[in-house]
Amino acid sequence: MSLTKKTKVGLPLGPGLGFVLQPESWDEMEMLQKFMLYYNGFESRPVFDNVEEMLKWSGLYGLTRRTLEEELIDAGLNTQTISELVTVITRINYGQSTSISGLAGAVSLAGSESGLWSIKGGNWQLAAGLLKTANATLHLQEGIESISDAGDYYVLKSNKGHEYNCTVTVVATPLDEVNITFIPPISIPPRKMQHTHTTFVRGLLDPKFFGLSSVSDIPELIGTMELPDIPFSCISVRKKHGEHDMTYKIFSRVKLEDALLDQMFSTREETIRIDWPAYPHYQAPEDFAPIILDGRHLYYVNTFESAASAMETGAVAAENVARLIISRLPLGVTYMFWKPFVGE
Repeated sequence: MSLTKKTKVGLPLGPGLGFVLQPESWDEMEMLQKFMLYYNGFESRPVFDNVEEMLKWSGLYGLTRRTLEEELIDAGLNTQTISELVTVITRINYGQSTSISGLAGAVSLAGSESGLWSIKGGNWQLAAGLLKTANATLHLQEGIESISDAGDYYVLKSNKGHEYNCTVTVVATPLDEVNITFIPPISIPPRKMQHTHTTFVRGLLDPKFFGLSSVSDIPELIGTMELPDIPFSCISVRKKHGEHDMTYKIFSRVKLEDALLDQMFSTREETIRIDWPAYPHYQAPEDFAPIILDGRHLYYVNTFESAASAMETGAVAAENVARLIISRLPLGVTYMFWKPFVGE
């Protein structure tokens, strides 16, 4: 598995649609340094049984109580800079405006910086490698319909008619749009998911749609402001097949109809549409579901996504749940790997 470095590109604004250079972003280095505390050795990190204490320990909890816009205004940015530049980044990375929480906003801005890395051949290899290392048994194309507490274990029933008895059950998917019955019922706060409509198009953008005269004037990444007449969040070039033959990826909040795509593209050979609940719809102050859903051994990883959603936050949340399970099971030999957290 090898890494490739990603490059920074300029961010344009959208139909009307003058293109601008990307500015230096809000300084999120302090946030990143606090987040890096979760990567310290086990001996210096507690195990957390709720997200609030996990964030307070690193000093990040306050950023979930206020919006990104509030944080940026206090940092000295004016509303025009926020509207015309910062919003472009949050729309690309989270499909939302600067009304998202300060922590989600900081993660979004960090994702716009140079020095980012990806796995050559696709980041899916990270999950595949972890599964292989864990020697996990996968049940692909099989969904869980119910989780029942049977006393000393849980009974998981699938849509294939199978039953699985598990001493510990970890829910590692957002519960907001899945239909899983819990017996007895669990209680989590309501949370909306932000749907991202991803449209892949092989063809060629029409420069006239953007008020330009030549295809060569269109940058490889197009970002947009938070304006009602702009139908997409961003457009990026995924692959160049030839001078007049490219594959583009478009993010939008609603489905892009063929009529609109025909206006945006001078040629369009193939179109693939995917609608997915990509991340929570952030709205400060954030409310967090419990990590331990029933007081026993039913755990929820994705509650941490209400703070921020990224590969790194998912990994940090999952590792904490794994350590929490170890700390709560009667396996004394493993206790050397954990340290309980005592809050204020």
